Amino acid sequence: MGELEGRIAIVTGASQGIGAATAERIASEGATVIVGARKVGDEADPQPLTLAWTVAQIRGRGGQAHALPLDATKPESRAAFMDEVLSRFGKVDVLINNVAGGAMKGERVWEMSDATFRQAFEINVFGTRDMIVRALPGMMAQNWGRIVNVSSTIADRAAPSADGPPYLEFHKTQGCSAYTSSKSALNLFTRALAAELHGTGISANTVAPVNSVITENVQKMIDKGILSRDRLTAPEDPEVMAEAILALCLVDPTVTTGLTTYSGQYLQAIGREVRGRDGGPFDAKITVESVKYEA
Repeated sequence: MGELEGRIAIVTGASQGIGAATAERIASEGATVIVGARKVGDEADPQPLTLAWTVAQIRGRGGQAHALPLDATKPESRAAFMDEVLSRFGKVDVLINNVAGGAMKGERVWEMSDATFRQAFEINVFGTRDMIVRALPGMMAQNWGRIVNVSSTIADRAAPSADGPPYLEFHKTQGCSAYTSSKSALNLFTRALAAELHGTGISANTVAPVNSVITENVQKMIDKGILSRDRLTAPEDPEVMAEAILALCLVDPTVTTGLTTYSGQYLQAIGREVRGRDGGPFDAKITVESVKYEA
């Protein structure tokens, strides 16, 4: 029996990257996984980078998965998604808010439109809150729930130096103010949420990669020259994040909640090995030390 047998789990942003790896890994532990993203695809002809592809991988191994459209930038889409999940499945046991927005486009804060800046918070903070608020009544009714919010090292450790200059050229020119600040807000929101939920049987934690995961979106930024490949000297496998997220779905909420933690470091601290997306052995590329870049 899997570690999440019989649980209903949501993974947003699961058409690719960390979200897809997480959905597959959680399904391998027996959860019924509902995946959400804009690119749903065709289950009769699943193609990579769509939810249909993620669902096909899970079902191909005998797991349970369902795809629903979700545009995280729109409150009405978030509401419709959660209403559909609750109508069809009755509850949400595990909520993994992985979808993110506010990618760096080389626009500094005075060059960035209001819409661009606000959208980072709409997705990373307000969107996450919307999903949680709709999931909480069922979690509270059963005194069991696990919330994992996926953050980023750029929210704190990889953000512009807290000690002041010198600054990396990346931080000076690539326009990370919206994304950085919204992810930092997500971390503190999750800590406050954990305090408010303590004693209810529900945990809330954030986890970020120790170093960058070269997802499809990151590769696009490299290809466009927004990110320099030499900044990604110790990339980690998405399976490492997937395992850390799974581990946070299995915690004792009276003890392990309100964490702002990091993939490989957390797994090392709890002594958990990384498994593959199918739950089998996996030779993972794990990084424990955050890479330091010279300005």
